[in-house]
Amino acid sequence: MLLLAILPLSLAFPLVSYINFEVAPKTIIIPNFEEYLSVNDIIREETSQVKSNIDSTYNIVYFITLFYFIGIVFYLSRLFLSILQLFFLKKRSTKIHKNGISLIIADTSHIFSSFGWIFIPKDQINTIEAPILEHENAHIRLYHTLDLIITEIYIAFFWFNPIVYVFRRALRSIHEFQADKFVINSQIKKSAYLELLIKNLGTKSTSKLYSYFNHSLIKKRIDMITKTNSNPKKTFRYVLLTPLLFLILTAFIKPAIDTGDVIENIIEEEIKVEIPPSGFPIQNGTKENITAHYGKKFDHPKLKKNVIHQGIDIRAKIGTPIIATANGTVKLAKNKGNWGNLIVISHTDGYETWYAHLDSFDVKENQQVKAGEIIGKSGNTGLSTGPHLHYEVRLNGKNVDPIDYLK
Repeated sequence: MLLLAILPLSLAFPLVSYINFEVAPKTIIIPNFEEYLSVNDIIREETSQVKSNIDSTYNIVYFITLFYFIGIVFYLSRLFLSILQLFFLKKRSTKIHKNGISLIIADTSHIFSSFGWIFIPKDQINTIEAPILEHENAHIRLYHTLDLIITEIYIAFFWFNPIVYVFRRALRSIHEFQADKFVINSQIKKSAYLELLIKNLGTKSTSKLYSYFNHSLIKKRIDMITKTNSNPKKTFRYVLLTPLLFLILTAFIKPAIDTGDVIENIIEEEIKVEIPPSGFPIQNGTKENITAHYGKKFDHPKLKKNVIHQGIDIRAKIGTPIIATANGTVKLAKNKGNWGNLIVISHTDGYETWYAHLDSFDVKENQQVKAGEIIGKSGNTGLSTGPHLHYEVRLNGKNVDPIDYLK
C-alpha cells in the first residue's frame, strides 16, 4: 500500500507550489523614462510578434497533444482487452474447488491469479503443489490485481514517463515478496519453499495484469527469503527521514510575494503618463456631432459680447451618457453658475478635462474613474442655449484644443 500511495502523492506534489509563504512586498520606485514610447506602438509590436509565433508553434502543440492522447487510448485499450480476454478465458473454462480454494481449469501454460480466481493449466491439475496454490491465494487476499489495474491506468496517462515502468516492476516485485512471506508464515519450511522456487527458475512471464507464481523475479525472491530481517533500530532510522523529506520539499517552495497590486499600479501609472485624455466624451458620439470648435470667436447670445471658445461643443439630447476620456480623479462635481452642472477630472501629467452644462452627475468629488466610465448625463444648464456638452482639455492650467487629443 505504501508503494501504491506514491501514485496519488506524485499527483499531489506539484500542488506544493500553491503553498504560499507570505512575504511583505517592498515598493520599488522606478524613475521616469526620458524617451516617450506610445502604448499603442508597444501593443502593435507585441501583437505582431505573437501572431508570427502562433503559426509556427500551433502545429507542434497540436501534434504533440494528438500523439499524447493516442498513447492514452492505446494503453487503456490494451488494459481493457486484457481484462476482456481474462473473462473469456474464465467463461471457456471449468471451475472446481480444492483445499477450500476455487480453481479455474483453463487452457493456459502457467498457473496465475487474477481478481478472485486462480487459473490452473489442464495438464497440471493433479500435480500442482499446495504452496503454489497458497502463493496465488495470497495474491487474491491482498488484492494485488486491484493494485495492478490502478497502476496500469496511471501508466496510461503518464506513458511518456519511463519512471512509471520502473514503478510497475517494483510493485510486482513487492507483490511476489508479500505472497512468499504469506506462504512461509503459514505452512511450509523456508528450505522446502526455496527448492520449489529453484525448480521454476527457467519459466517465462505472462500478461502484465496477472499475478503468477512462475516469473522472472524468482532469483530476487530467493534473495529476499534468505535475507536476515532488519534490526528494528535500523528501521526506526527511516522514520526519522520523514521530517527531512518534508524540509526538502518545502525548500523548493518559493515565497509568495503579493506583487499583483504593485505591478498593476506601476503599469497604470505608466499608462496614465503615456496616454493623455483621448476618448470621445459622449457615448457613441463622433466628430460629426461637434457644433463649435476651439479658438473660434463668436458673439455669445446671453453674455452679449464677443468671446473666444475655449473648448468644443457637442450636440447631445438631454440624458445622453457623458464618459471620462481618461483615467483620473474627480476634482469637481457641482453647479458652477455659468457653467451649469460641471465636472472637472484631474489626470496625470497636469491634464484636466471639463464637462459643462450637464443635466445630472453619476460621480462624486474625489472619486477615481476609468477611461470610458459614465460620469453624468448631458443637459442644458448654466448659460447653455440648447442641449449640448461643452468639453475642454487643459494642460498645466492652460486650455488646449481637444481635437488634437480625440481618437
